[in-house]
Amino acid sequence: MLKKSILCFIIIAFNSSRSLAAPSFRVDKVYPELGLKMRVLGNSVPKMLPQFKTFTYTYTRGTESFKRDKFSARELWYADQHCGQWVDDNGNTLTIGKATNQLPLFKETHVLREEFEAALADPENKVNPHNQGSINKWIESFIGRHPEAPVKLRTSSNFKLRNAMFIPIKGESPLTYLFQVKIHTPAGRLVASDWYCAIIKIKDSTEPKKARSIFESQFLAKVAAAPRTYTTTKANHNSKELKPSRNPGNNAKIQDSPSREAARKSIAGMKDWWFAETQEYIFLSDIRSSTGRTLVREIKANMPYLRKAFAKLIPPFEPLTDANVVRIFEDSAAYKQYVGPKHEWSCGLWSPMQRELVILSQGRNRDKTLEIIKHEGFHQYLFFSCDMTPNLPWYNEGHACFFETADIDRRGVVKIKENSRVQHLLRNLDAASKHIPTLLAMDHSTFYQSSSGMRDLNYTTAWSLIYYLYKGAPLERKNPYGKILDTYLVKLKSTKNSSLATTEAFRGIDIKEFQDDFKNFWKRQRSKGQRYDPLAKRR
Repeated sequence: MLKKSILCFIIIAFNSSRSLAAPSFRVDKVYPELGLKMRVLGNSVPKMLPQFKTFTYTYTRGTESFKRDKFSARELWYADQHCGQWVDDNGNTLTIGKATNQLPLFKETHVLREEFEAALADPENKVNPHNQGSINKWIESFIGRHPEAPVKLRTSSNFKLRNAMFIPIKGESPLTYLFQVKIHTPAGRLVASDWYCAIIKIKDSTEPKKARSIFESQFLAKVAAAPRTYTTTKANHNSKELKPSRNPGNNAKIQDSPSREAARKSIAGMKDWWFAETQEYIFLSDIRSSTGRTLVREIKANMPYLRKAFAKLIPPFEPLTDANVVRIFEDSAAYKQYVGPKHEWSCGLWSPMQRELVILSQGRNRDKTLEIIKHEGFHQYLFFSCDMTPNLPWYNEGHACFFETADIDRRGVVKIKENSRVQHLLRNLDAASKHIPTLLAMDHSTFYQSSSGMRDLNYTTAWSLIYYLYKGAPLERKNPYGKILDTYLVKLKSTKNSSLATTEAFRGIDIKEFQDDFKNFWKRQRSKGQRYDPLAKRR
């Protein structure tokens, strides 16, 4: 028997400036996460809810400082109440939510996760599905509209529904419904389900009366409780886990965390989406082909080894414990929708605020996909390893380009090859050498917002500088530049300022002599640098 009632909320927004065909609900599908068999919008695709943003606050206690992650209470609450979203060919949107808890109120703009979870669990913030005022308060928080008095609907002719109500919304004319479906318990009893709510918001030319008829005949008349075989097995998130093609040899139990839990929940109602996990990562993807899934298995197997290589050259300030979230899209349109117009030109993005790495699979171009994930994966690692302290692009992008060519053999040994940017470097070696002092002082906006030609020079110089410091400088007599990278990290940790760390790292270095040695390496010592393995020196 159900111990608590849950109210679910559905918004269908018909938003168009032109006349469109009326929406339809004609194909039955089971959604075990909701406990329903229902019909979503015809010709629709699921739309993923973006991860909620993280805001990092720095606190000072005497001479010590520490950081805490905080969040928007409303974003956390909405993510908790949100269950799924679908968009059809005409832009009509179906959003499903659950109204278990009211939006907690805080004095601060951002709150600690534990503060939010404690407030959410407070009995005072539970929605009472038998109290219309409580229901109205939740709906108003979720959509910003106040519902009016309900009108009870007849359900005697529908053996799947226990209760149904139509509820007008003040100030507009959307169609709003509350309903319960009948559930057969293992003991053979017939009980009412959790409460669900459906709201249809009309903005196209469909008459409200017609929209109501469509929804009641095609959706309400057919909605039912999900079969128990689905709710008891397929609702478990493990049904979405990508099984390894072979035993990876690591049977250690993976520790759960809020980031893992949120990542799994984000794809719970998404058809074709699945996940794969290691101790360090959780990978989410909608890749359907066997070739694509084999590639993700390879990424899953290799990224932990690459992460260890990151840590050998850039040791973390503190032990790393949280999971790294990686979301891999197969469809370009879905990727662009998820990352937004500002980043739709990209094919990979590390988002510090959302705490996730988002990748667009390059299809049959396996090597390109691997290059992207190794490059962006370094940005992800550096963010956490430096305790979220920003790094200047010469260091950040230089290392990302350095690692994007990494080869990982079957034993997990990582080797770093030359980047394809080497040809651009050799054609512009004098320009790159002269550019080093400017590059060392560049902030992110200057680095990325340069002209296309200058941006290429920025990347090439950053990569070749890092490559030289790891694989060229050790070949120099007495290695006068051997402490530059280590000094940078030490000073970054103590000062939390990448500009000061850069200044200290190059203090005492004759920059003109450094530029000459840099050019000499690329002209005469490349072959020796290719054979030198900085990772082997740290094994």
